[in-house]
Amino acid sequence: MGSTQKWNRQLLEGCVSSNGKPYSIELKKGSINKLHVNFMGGGASWSEETARKPMTIQGILMKKEGFYIPHVSPMMAKLGQIGLLSAKDKRNPFHNWHVLNIPYSTADFHIGANDFHYKDDSGKEKVLHHSGAKNVAAALEVLKNFFVGTPDILVISGVSAGAFGCLAHAPAIKKIYPNCENIVMYTEGAHIRSPIWPEVINEVWKSDSDLVAYTESKDLIFDLFRYARDNMPTSTRFLHSVSVWDEALVQFMSKMNHGKTEISEQTLQEFHITLIEVVKKLKAEIANYSYYLTDYGKKKDGTTPHIFSGSPKMLYGKMQDGVALADWISQGFVKSPEDVGVGFVKH
Repeated sequence: MGSTQKWNRQLLEGCVSSNGKPYSIELKKGSINKLHVNFMGGGASWSEETARKPMTIQGILMKKEGFYIPHVSPMMAKLGQIGLLSAKDKRNPFHNWHVLNIPYSTADFHIGANDFHYKDDSGKEKVLHHSGAKNVAAALEVLKNFFVGTPDILVISGVSAGAFGCLAHAPAIKKIYPNCENIVMYTEGAHIRSPIWPEVINEVWKSDSDLVAYTESKDLIFDLFRYARDNMPTSTRFLHSVSVWDEALVQFMSKMNHGKTEISEQTLQEFHITLIEVVKKLKAEIANYSYYLTDYGKKKDGTTPHIFSGSPKMLYGKMQDGVALADWISQGFVKSPEDVGVGFVKH
């Protein structure tokens, strides 16, 4: 597979992005017997309105509303190879590991299995391919041949939408390495409470029936943590990092629950309060669960950054309570790290 400092792109035959374009994954050979499987994020679609509004470069420049990445080009993939996906930065806890990176372009948290039909703004019939489940299954078939044997440690991670996806697919990854006893889940930037989740999972994305059975509440991230807990070894360590006034998640939650993308005192508080409630529930119900909460980078409008692991400044800086996120994640390779940002939970 080439150099340990080089990413290799592999096309998955028969797999497509939401817009029908071919879908690819990324692989990087390591020099030690450790494996990292990562799920990328990039929005979601749950209705005809959101399906009509993909994120595009032109749309971003014009500040148009956009809800999901419709396709990951080679250039986009390369731009994402920073922070925890950097092959050359030796500060990266995974820099010399074997890595499978699963890009995200299906608007379904990597768990959909439905061709969603809708009409665009001009009334033309279109299809959004929620094919996340098929794409991941094909990626895991590649993984079987890419990393053969039992890793000394297996880390399954996901950022934003990928955080939901990594929890959903962790049991399938574990089946490939049944003898691996050192497993860590790392989820970043994931929390949206909404009463429409069960309908989205079942009717729009048409996810696997096992997932549908678990995702019956307003708190999808909590349900997926439970799903992973019940289908993974009891020794599995669960790490969860979230920005407590997360700008992107506040806006998505506002759109899902109130019909408009808005940052206001109300939407900020709704996000923050429900996040803390979920973290408390996870702490009470998930063994080996640790959290890293921070308000680092808070802006004048009250929001905080969405994702840390793609920013060396945030990843290696001591964002909260004198602890760097990269160091906290590394501690998780050995044992459950101490919770960071406890003050937010105690208030």
